[in-house]
Amino acid sequence: MKWAELFCDEVTAKGVICDISIRVNGWPETMLVGGNKCFSKSVTFNTDRSLYFQGVDPKKLSESGDYVLICGGHGDSLRDIFIIPWHEFFEMLSHGEPVNTYRYPKEYWQYKFKIQQNKGSWYFSVQGFVGKSVNISNRRYSIEEAINMFQR
Repeated sequence: MKWAELFCDEVTAKGVICDISIRVNGWPETMLVGGNKCFSKSVTFNTDRSLYFQGVDPKKLSESGDYVLICGGHGDSLRDIFIIPWHEFFEMLSHGEPVNTYRYPKEYWQYKFKIQQNKGSWYFSVQGFVGKSVNISNRRYSIEEAINMFQR
C-alpha cells in the first residue's frame, strides 16, 4: 500500500501543503511537506517479526534534504510515522553494504534497513552494519503528531 500517499492526503486535509514531487514506479519517493524536502518510504508492518523492512537505492546517498519520512501501515490503516533527519538516516545507511535484490543476470543494488520494535522501543539498523542499531523511539510519531510537526 502507498502509505506515504495516505499520509500526504492526511496532511493536506489538515491544511499543510504536501506535494509529491518525485514518484518512482508510481510510489511517492520525494515529498515537500510544509516546506520540508522529505525522502519518503512506504512500508508495511510485519506482525510476525515486529518490524518494517525496506531498501534504498545507493544513489540517494548523494542527495540532500530535510527529513526521511517512513510511513508504515498494516491492514488498511496507516499506523506509524518515523521522521528522521535526512543526514542522520543516510549517514547510518552509508555504513551498510548494498545488496543486489534481483536475480542474476539483472542487477538492482539497495541498502536494506529495518525498523524493529523490541520491548516497547523502536530500533533502526542497516543490513551489513553488524551489531549497530539506533534507538529511534523519539522519531516515531502518531499521524496527528507528525502533522503537528510539519505545521510549525
